[in-house]
Order: sequence, then structure tokens, then C-alpha cells
Amino acid sequence: MMSSKRPTPPAPDSRSLCAPSWRRSNMPQAYDTLFENAQILTMVDACPAMEGCVGVRDGRIDLVGPLPEGALAKRRIDCKGQILMPGLVNAHAHTPMCIMRGYADDYPLKTWLFEKVFPAEARLDERAVLAGARLGFAEQLCTGTTSVSDMYYHEPAIAAIALEAGMRVSLCNAVVALAPDWSMEKDRGIRETFSMLRDYQGAGDGLVQVEASIHAEYTSAPSVWRLVAELARKHGLGVQLHLSETRAEHEEAKARNGGKTPAYALAEQGVFEGRVTAAHCVWLEEADRALLAEKGVSAVHCPVSNLKLGSGVADVAAMRRAGINVALGTDGCCSNNTHDLFEEIKLAALLAKGKAFDPTVLSAYEALKMATVNGAQAQGRPDIGQVAEGMQADLIVLDLDHPTTRPSYDPFGAVVYSATGRSVRLTMVQGRILFEGGIFTTINLEKAYAEAEQYAKLRVLGEERK
Repeated sequence: MMSSKRPTPPAPDSRSLCAPSWRRSNMPQAYDTLFENAQILTMVDACPAMEGCVGVRDGRIDLVGPLPEGALAKRRIDCKGQILMPGLVNAHAHTPMCIMRGYADDYPLKTWLFEKVFPAEARLDERAVLAGARLGFAEQLCTGTTSVSDMYYHEPAIAAIALEAGMRVSLCNAVVALAPDWSMEKDRGIRETFSMLRDYQGAGDGLVQVEASIHAEYTSAPSVWRLVAELARKHGLGVQLHLSETRAEHEEAKARNGGKTPAYALAEQGVFEGRVTAAHCVWLEEADRALLAEKGVSAVHCPVSNLKLGSGVADVAAMRRAGINVALGTDGCCSNNTHDLFEEIKLAALLAKGKAFDPTVLSAYEALKMATVNGAQAQGRPDIGQVAEGMQADLIVLDLDHPTTRPSYDPFGAVVYSATGRSVRLTMVQGRILFEGGIFTTINLEKAYAEAEQYAKLRVLGEERK
């Protein structure tokens, strides 16, 4: 009797990726989905681009290369003239905030946060947050994002919506400890983290990943950071936080902490001893960059949000020189105002070049890695972010047959400098097609619109539904 065990595929960085695909047997292979005639951006350094086929079976990539003789498939998709690549990884977002899109434009961060956003969020109930999550996941899926690190409230309900939509998520509820009587036992974020660990950790065959969170240095205290760090270590969780987003925040923290920067103050309490993603990192000092590199902290660059709030421009080139893994995020729609990660990719490349006065400082390929490979590393998900055999089938297809993207000489340049989220023809997560040709397969878009406009918007504005 033949063994049913499947051979181990080559490592994703193997140079065999560009050679004819390895064979498991002489029998015709059967795939759930077979993408044919594609220009494939693998995001594997040994062979970043190739032409050929991608076969998907049981939620994973089972073939990258030439079409095997006699290959069978439940569905074949012709990608001639189109690009197939890994789904994008949004490494920092507040997805439900799409219900505040346009609500607080043109304010500096402190006013925006304490006078507009925090009061509005206090009026949101679970139904309003669910409306934002459903609409926000739809927006991300149709613009090519397949995995998102999300920091918000009502995370158990958001996890349920993510599973319904088929979205890959790393969820946390940020601890904000401004009240003088704050306690770990009473904190909503801590309670939700335990609830998430019990009910959702690893749900959907790994779609949902639970993380811990400290909102920021300026919204809590060292004793709180220490408790969250201990919680993360005990349960093996990553930590999401905001770091040195504005100059005022950075300098005020130094005044509070005896000259220590936010990064050093947090590190002193053990926050950086595990996997950490630090959003923004606009005002890092040289010593901060060395510290983050030493501790393996991933920085998440959010260029659109940082520019819109007037926070500054993160020095991506300096972070990369220091050895920091730099990913990309959209932040929330109240400070962006979209979840289109293609905007972040292009802007990140352009800002890095302009800041360094050097057009070679961040290539199109390296910028795209920030939204794929680097984002996967930030999330602690080694099986996404590349098109290689054995990886999760989190894939997108871009249609570049448009006046804005023709002709194309270099596929990476075409994607980074010309494509947008509207170029996305198809989005697949875990082998399931969730969006294709303008149609969602798991999300009722009309319901999402109605809930956002007729219910959630009224909560944001402080009006009760009649």
C-alpha cells in the first residue's frame, strides 16, 4: 500500500523555484484552483519573478512553475497579461475606524485623538464596531490585503466577522490606562485578551491570531507596560503598540522618563523581549534604531497617516540600515482615509528617495517586500508573504490592462508606481476566493453600507437611532 504522506516541498528561498516544478509522482496532479499563464511575483529573493502557473490545493500553494502534463483542476483561471502575487500584509490598522472616514480631517494628532477620536469611540457599541469591521474588511480584501494586524475594541466580535469574511487577522485590544483607579482586573483590553485566547486563538485553521497591546507610552504607565509584557510572555503573544509618532510625544516622554526615549522606557520594562510591532517610529533617534534592531522589533511605517496628521516622515532608509524589519500599515481610516495598501507602498518608496536625495535607496522590489515578506515577519507568520510551494494560498491577481499601467517594462515598477487597489481582480485567502471581478463571496456589501451609514455613523456623531 502506498503512503499517503506528501513529500516536503523545497524551502521558499530555494533556487529551484525558477526551475521546472518538482514532481511528487508521475500521476496527473489535481488542484482546487489552477492559475495559468501568470506573471508571478514570488517575492522570493532567489527568483523574485517568473512566468508560469500556480496550483492551489487544500488551502496551500502546491505548484509554482510550468503547467504539469495532464494537470487537473476544479477551476482553472487564465491570468494572461495579469500579475499574480502574494496578498498584502497590513501590519498596522484600526479597521473599524472606517466608520469615521472623514470625521476628523485636518487636525494635529493630540487634538484629533483626545478631542475627536476618543470621545467618538466612547459612543461606539458592539454593533457599530461590527459595522466598521465588516466594511473595513471588505475594503481591504478588494484592494489586495489578505492579512491585517488590527488594534481596536470589541475584538471578539471583530474576530467573528473576520472568520465570516475569511480574512487573516492578528487582533489586539490596546490597553489605555489613563484613569487613576486603573487595574488589570477591570481593564477592558485585558479582559478581552483573555476572552480572545479562550475562544479565538488559532480559529479558522490559524486565520485568527491573538496579540497583546499597549496603546502607547503616553496613554499608560511603566507598571502597566510591565504587566502587559508579562502577559505576552506567559501566553506567547506578540505585542502591538504605537511608538514615537510625533515630535511632541517623543520629547514629552523624555521629560517624563528622566531623558529616556519612549523606546528605552518601554524596553526597560521588558516590553521588547518578545515579538513586537511598533507602529509609526517617525521620531526614533539613532540609539532607538539600534535598540529596536537588537531586540528584533518590527517597525511599521504608515506614511499616509503620518503625513495627513502632520507627524513627520519616518526615516525608513536609516531603519533599514540599522537592521530593523520595516513593514507597512494604513493606520485607521480616520487618519488616512483608506485601507488601500498600494498607496502606502508607492508613498513609502517615494518618501524614502526624497528624504535621502537618492532614488536608489528603496527599490520598487524592496518597497513591495515591506507589504508582503516584511509584514509576514512582523506578524510572526512565516507561511505567508511569498508565492512558493508549501506556503498559504493567500494570493491576489492584478489586472494591469488599463491606460494607467500600460505599457509595462518591469513588473515590480508597474505594481509599485502605477497600480492601485482598484487594479485587484481577485483576492484569495487560505485557498478561498473572497473577491473576484468586483464581487465579494463572503461579505454582503449592501448590508455593510447600510449598517455603516444608518447606524454606526449616528453613533460617531452622538445621535441615537430613532
